[in-house]
Amino acid sequence: MEKLYDLLSKYNTISIPLSLEEEQRNLYEYVYATNKLEGNQLTLIQTTELFKSDTISGNNIRTSDILEQKGMYKALKRMLLAVKNKEELSINLLLELNWLSIGNLWNDDYYLDAKEKGQEKGTFKISPNVISIKKNNIEIEKIMPLSSPKNVSENMDELINKINSSDKNTIEKAVFLAQEIWLHQPFVDGNKRTGRLLINFLLMKEGFPLFTYNNPNSNYNSLLVEQYYDQKPDLIKNYIIETLTSRLENAITSNSKIKKNGNGLRFML
Repeated sequence: MEKLYDLLSKYNTISIPLSLEEEQRNLYEYVYATNKLEGNQLTLIQTTELFKSDTISGNNIRTSDILEQKGMYKALKRMLLAVKNKEELSINLLLELNWLSIGNLWNDDYYLDAKEKGQEKGTFKISPNVISIKKNNIEIEKIMPLSSPKNVSENMDELINKINSSDKNTIEKAVFLAQEIWLHQPFVDGNKRTGRLLINFLLMKEGFPLFTYNNPNSNYNSLLVEQYYDQKPDLIKNYIIETLTSRLENAITSNSKIKKNGNGLRFML
């Protein structure tokens, strides 16, 4: 942890320049990686093409995949705006990020099932749901969430207040928040995606850069399940530290090369 915060201090001191193209690429990679964890079949190239030209090439492309990418992009931009405006973690932000992520799907036939289970714009779930515990893509158990439709609002309010008042390290708070959202299942869908957005929200407020969930050595969703089911409390924490350490080291190294070549200006349109 100490090494990570040393890197963060150096990162913020040297003020890493990013071109607008690099910033956009980071956003596209985030959308691609986070939705891929939930089964989205679009490639990074297709995702980039979609956002750059609003067109997409390929065979057997699912409408739901396109809608998921567009929704997550909206949610990501909203999260970044919340960081820029120094917003506090709130129920309204939680609801907004989730709906932006999945709201596009409500008009697609693919999502009729979820609509019947019960969720409306700007609300938590209105019908019961379950958590499917899977290992190696095989369901091994179903468990009931910690929240029901009757108490979900109260429980989420308590969770948000607990995070905001905690004096724990930001990474520990982010990990706890993401796992609790998954265990409470406040939404019909998009719980893990919402949790991943909020991890970045809390960490970016502290000065960390946006990072994507595409660590080649670990699968975030699998670690989330393993952390709970096998009682290994630090799996997601270590995942975040490893991912952020790599992200910061690469950014610092790239910045050194830019300065050496005398090309440190940020492009503006």
